[in-house]
Amino acid sequence: MIDRQTLGNIVPLAAVVIALAEWLLDHTYPRYASPWFWLALIATIGLLVLVQVLRFTGAPKRPPAKPDYSATSIIRRRVDPDDQG
Repeated sequence: MIDRQTLGNIVPLAAVVIALAEWLLDHTYPRYASPWFWLALIATIGLLVLVQVLRFTGAPKRPPAKPDYSATSIIRRRVDPDDQG
């Protein structure tokens, strides 16, 4: 699946592409009369909403791990076979 950063970068790019396409393909009748305008508008708004949903409903942040001060871990570290010569 596409990650949030990439998706967040694609949305403004898509908006610019849509704006340029409308400018290049300008017609004599109003833009809002075309079904393509409404389709592009709904798709753009949908992508913007999707990015915000992904941004704010991500996985909850975990608290930082607490250091292990138990006696077992200290002994285990001293007897670690990798540390011996």
